Amino acid sequence: MAKFPRFLTLPIAAVMIVSACGGGGTPAPAGGSTAPGGSTAAGGSQAPAGSGVTGATITVTSLWGGSEQDAFQKVLDEFNKATGNTATYQAQRTDYATVLQSKITSGSPPDVAIMPGLGFLRQFARSGGIKKISDLGIDPTSLEANYPPGILDPGKVDGQLYGLMVKFNSKSTFWYRPDKLTAAGANTPKSWDDLKALITTLQSKGSATPLALGAKDSWTLTDWFEEIYLRQNGADAYKKLFSADGDWTDPTVSKALDTMKEVLTDKNIPGGITGALGVAFTDGIAQVFGTTAKADLYYEGGFVGGIATGQTNTALEIGKTIDWFGFPTFGGPGDTAAEIGGDEIAALTTNPGVKEFIQFMTTADSGNTWAKTGAIISPVKAVDASSYPNDLAKKEAAQVAGASAVVYDGSDTLPAGAPDMGAMLQDVIQGKDTTALLNTFNTGVKSAWAGEK
Repeated sequence: MAKFPRFLTLPIAAVMIVSACGGGGTPAPAGGSTAPGGSTAAGGSQAPAGSGVTGATITVTSLWGGSEQDAFQKVLDEFNKATGNTATYQAQRTDYATVLQSKITSGSPPDVAIMPGLGFLRQFARSGGIKKISDLGIDPTSLEANYPPGILDPGKVDGQLYGLMVKFNSKSTFWYRPDKLTAAGANTPKSWDDLKALITTLQSKGSATPLALGAKDSWTLTDWFEEIYLRQNGADAYKKLFSADGDWTDPTVSKALDTMKEVLTDKNIPGGITGALGVAFTDGIAQVFGTTAKADLYYEGGFVGGIATGQTNTALEIGKTIDWFGFPTFGGPGDTAAEIGGDEIAALTTNPGVKEFIQFMTTADSGNTWAKTGAIISPVKAVDASSYPNDLAKKEAAQVAGASAVVYDGSDTLPAGAPDMGAMLQDVIQGKDTTALLNTFNTGVKSAWAGEK
């Protein structure tokens, strides 16, 4: 769910073309390719050749829990089996960046961590809190063959590679209950007006409050805004807004917020806006896909599928009780674009076993293992198309492959010292003065960008 400050278009699409099954998907190279250190990129489970380290124990931390943690644990288990080392997982579900910084400052960091956004990646790199990939004894150029051109760029700070993207998901997926739409005689929407009409239809023939919202986790609101802004204004304007040149007082920003508020209303959401502000994003998923569902629609990224089917309700049937449609269009320049959110992994120590783990995470052994869970799309080129286990994941890969442009989810690209965009949006949906909020936010973001220089 992390978000990056550099925006790739064709390189990301190339990843998806390799990953997607059928319909234009390119199969993985026959027989596999050679990953760094001599491991087999597709196929068996070899430890990185020549590492010479076994029996080491390292700690890996992130904010993942539930089914996301379960899926990642399979990757750790595969690393342990392949290398003879042991990677143990430590989840930090609250105040992740603050706790991570505290551990770094105290001199007791985990060995490896998922970065909570590229603003923090830049901050930790420049303060010495994380290690360059070359500090581990890994030549960064040796990794390039495992990825499409440009995919490693988001992990670079001041020209040096610090982080590696290990997974991503589309953020342009809008989840729904097919059985509820069928019962209401409704079709999946194509445009924003179609979505509003669908909500009205479901209110009259199905759920009184059909649109779930997990706004307690404020980052969910940033995703709503980003999807709308991208489609209304296009990829170039999106990139600019989430850069040091962005102007949050521009009328296009307030227009996107006004659009968002057209559907995020008390009458559409279980418990209204006040109720949604107390609902975590996983609880929002359960409001639609749980055994006692009270809504029919839920917007969030592709990771919802893995959480819903693996954690919320294992009885869900793909195509019958869970599916997704593309985020609605506006007739704007970004209608055929796609947004992704991904995660960068970085080493915080050079302890024995860390090099081996970082190397392992660049191979198809790790990518295939993770992809088979249905929870992620892998950036590793040699991941087998057949590894994606269900139509939800295959369709997600194909969506991004077919996009006219692909951008990274914006809010985590902002500097670590920027104001909380999600908190600002929580105020927006409660009806507070948008102009004043945007003026304050713009000042804070400009100051944070200036502080990075």
